[in-house]
Amino acid sequence: MAQIIALASGKGGVGKSTVSALLAQAMAARGHKVLLIDCDIGLRSLDLILGVDEHALFTWADVVLGRCSLQQAVMVCRENIHLLCAPLQPERALTDGVLRQLVQTCRVYDVILIDAPAGLGFGFRMAMKAAARCLLVSTPDPVCVRSVSVAARQALRLGVKDVRLLINRFDAGAAARGGLVALDDVIDQTEAQLIGVFPQEPRLFYRNANGAALRDSPVVRAAARVAARIDGENVPLEF
Repeated sequence: MAQIIALASGKGGVGKSTVSALLAQAMAARGHKVLLIDCDIGLRSLDLILGVDEHALFTWADVVLGRCSLQQAVMVCRENIHLLCAPLQPERALTDGVLRQLVQTCRVYDVILIDAPAGLGFGFRMAMKAAARCLLVSTPDPVCVRSVSVAARQALRLGVKDVRLLINRFDAGAAARGGLVALDDVIDQTEAQLIGVFPQEPRLFYRNANGAALRDSPVVRAAARVAARIDGENVPLEF
């Protein structure tokens, strides 16, 4: 049975899709066959981040509405990493339970990562109803922390049993100067157990612009530690 994990944030601009791609890369490096599902209808980005946008013909909406098979819609991005793109526009026939039905048919995968859209609307509900675990991605600033705390409560209401916190774009220097919310305060305000901290990584912007993978850096190593924790390993937190 696949591990089905939603990544959410509450607000946009926190790097959630980049985190999703990095985590997929880390899980694939551990030998897992990974399916990424972009849930951001109309504003999808994972095809660009993974460099396969020119090959996107079908979406998961085409699968659930019977317009193509799962095999036709899935794109092979890198070794052990596959992608289902989000539709480019909303469709009335879609309900917030269709993604749950879809993931139940994806039996060939070890890990399914669902990149939920910003906000707490239809796409968020759809992702939460399909997932067994939710990773809430937050940057250590007051606006994002507040939105993530709201998203955490909503994920629990929608039936997600395991909600964890992943802090992105952490700058140790800025934190020491008091320019960011302290990590302990982020954890206290979101009331979610911390699963990892991704450091600030300027090179990600340029890598995302051309779909290239970042092979070795502090953020790649941080993603590897989170992947190990997801697999149940006892890995010390590093900041």
